[in-house]
Amino acid sequence: MFIHIGDRKTVSDKKCIGIFNAETLKMSETNGWLWGMLKDDTRTVAIDEKNKVTMSRVSPFTIMKRTSLDEDIVWRKNHE
Repeated sequence: MFIHIGDRKTVSDKKCIGIFNAETLKMSETNGWLWGMLKDDTRTVAIDEKNKVTMSRVSPFTIMKRTSLDEDIVWRKNHE
């Protein structure tokens, strides 16, 4: 199955490691390797098992609502 992340882009649900909020990634120096790739309008970053990065202007929360995945979704706020 594929997950549509907006901007006519899809990622495989079998190969996707995570779908992340770009603003959250910008707050961590650990994710600094991604900063140069992000555009001003990037809201979502999807990373697959081979570290392929796919970006979208759609909110990651909207993408999660669109999917039928009910398990294995982790929501974290406030650095929990």
